[in-house]
Amino acid sequence: MRRKDEKAGKFQAEESIPVIAGEPAMAHAHYMQTVTDVTLNHSHMMELYTYAVNGNSTDGHVHTFQGHTLMADGHFHRFLGTTGPAVGLPNGEHYHRIVSQVEDEPFSFLGNLYKTVLTVPRHVHRYRGVTGRGIGYEPDRKPS
Repeated sequence: MRRKDEKAGKFQAEESIPVIAGEPAMAHAHYMQTVTDVTLNHSHMMELYTYAVNGNSTDGHVHTFQGHTLMADGHFHRFLGTTGPAVGLPNGEHYHRIVSQVEDEPFSFLGNLYKTVLTVPRHVHRYRGVTGRGIGYEPDRKPS
């Protein structure tokens, strides 16, 4: 949040942050790395960052995410989804569980574009995992 310093005519950072369920609700994101299940004799590595939201370890907030798997068997898949609610840790930090599946259309890169791979049947891969703890907090505002 920002407020205008009337004397200087400039905007300055607001010192207060929202509080939800008794804890500060700070903007943050999460990272997750996993491997899909095996379908058609292959699996895909996945890495993702969630989109940032304001939340804490007790408010049940969720994050959205999207991306694509790494190449395997000559193709990759797109994915998008929403995490489960925040799971609090004893130290005030939290993580999220993710259980989902990739989209069924296989793609390959074509320069700066990508195209459907017609030689690979449409198929899905399921994936699951847990995110790491929150990242991207403002300095000195990370949960203790």
